[in-house]
Amino acid sequence: MKFSNSKRHVLLLLMVIVALFIGFISHTVAQEDTGTVTGRVIDLDGNPVVGLQIFIAPLDLDPDGHMWTVFLPDEHAQLRRAYTDREGRFSVTDVPSGPVYISALPDDIDKRLPKDFERIVDEFTSRDWTKITEDDIDAFYSSNFGMHLDDFEPDVEILFIRVRRFTLYPRTDYDQIAFGVKSGAHIKDVEVIVQPRMRVRGRVLFKDGTPLTNTRVDLRAPSRDVDGSGSGGASGDLWVDTEGYFVLYIDEKNDPAFYTFSVEYQDLSTEVEPIRLDPGDRFDGLTLTFDSEPIPPKRPSQKTEIDEPELSSPPPVPEPSSRPMSRDVWVVNPENGHAYKRIHCETRDDAIAQATKEKAHLVSINNEAEQAWLEAVFGRKFYWIGLRRVPATGQLAKRAKEWWQWDNGDSITYANWLPNEFFSEALDASKRDYVVMTLPDGKWYPVSPDSVIWGMTEMAILEKANVLDNP
Repeated sequence: MKFSNSKRHVLLLLMVIVALFIGFISHTVAQEDTGTVTGRVIDLDGNPVVGLQIFIAPLDLDPDGHMWTVFLPDEHAQLRRAYTDREGRFSVTDVPSGPVYISALPDDIDKRLPKDFERIVDEFTSRDWTKITEDDIDAFYSSNFGMHLDDFEPDVEILFIRVRRFTLYPRTDYDQIAFGVKSGAHIKDVEVIVQPRMRVRGRVLFKDGTPLTNTRVDLRAPSRDVDGSGSGGASGDLWVDTEGYFVLYIDEKNDPAFYTFSVEYQDLSTEVEPIRLDPGDRFDGLTLTFDSEPIPPKRPSQKTEIDEPELSSPPPVPEPSSRPMSRDVWVVNPENGHAYKRIHCETRDDAIAQATKEKAHLVSINNEAEQAWLEAVFGRKFYWIGLRRVPATGQLAKRAKEWWQWDNGDSITYANWLPNEFFSEALDASKRDYVVMTLPDGKWYPVSPDSVIWGMTEMAILEKANVLDNP
């Protein structure tokens, strides 16, 4: 994303002004570090919105004006949440001081999230990694990382909020409404104005009427405008609930269009005749039926088999993924001027496809300072990085048949390896051709498709240079 200096200064100034403003208009200022935000959620006609789950979460703002939101689902514990009552009123407590943003959650999110999520994560990440088994990993994945960012999409869109005389709108390039909270401030009478989002609610069945339940499906909905003037569509890796229902949200369109809905699950697929939807429609009657007897859901940890790509330089660019881009924003490292971003991905190929779409590459880590900065900004998780094994050529071929190289062509000038057998895998280390940044101290570990770490890695870090000069 490209920012001029004037835009950066304006954004920073606005954040400071709003932070100070909210701090001074509070009716009372307590001594505690956290505050409260109370108010009312209404629609455009002034009617209360009942039972909506509102949240406020911390927002990081880097020196270049980029906003970094909470990363879901991993950091959901940072959300401060409250439901609206019969009059649409809410009260969010324990709001952290500093820049924050406001948004909403889907109605069923608490049914999906285990109540002891934080405890599970803490216990798992503090264990002796050499003693973790594949069964442990499966259990951890199914109880936590079976969720995706799409699962946190709310049923409404927040249009703007009012605080006294001020009206705050979302930044169009971030889709978040940001403001600041002074330490211990109690902010009252906030009005949150929302509207329902355009959506399709459907159900997936087998031919005997049995619903497909508690799993994920790949739903696609390509569209063409009614007058033939354009095309578009929506898609998602969607969760199907205990009765077979799913919800697909569609970005607001200005023109009516015909949508062709199709769904894929394991080796099954089906589609329906095109359905016309007008802007703002909420269609709840879609049914997709597989011509098959019921089959059991696939375990969340199971991955589709993929062919290991032939090693070459440069690496082949896979077809772009249909999954939406991560809502995380680019964060600039002031030491080298490069921008970095973390994304959700299904595979390493998917990560490369997303990187290509954003004119970036999987991160290359060239020194200890860059490694430390990445850990501080993105935390210690399983991330694909851009290191791979390639055939040695030229003078290098005299020393070894293969060599490690970064996807962007950089040679290795720094290394941060774990021991080859750290995760107790009985795999030939010479056949592990790709690298994951791991939880223990952010160290690197080589993997192959047969590695348990391969299946656990669902995020990647992207990097691009000259971000201030290129969009």
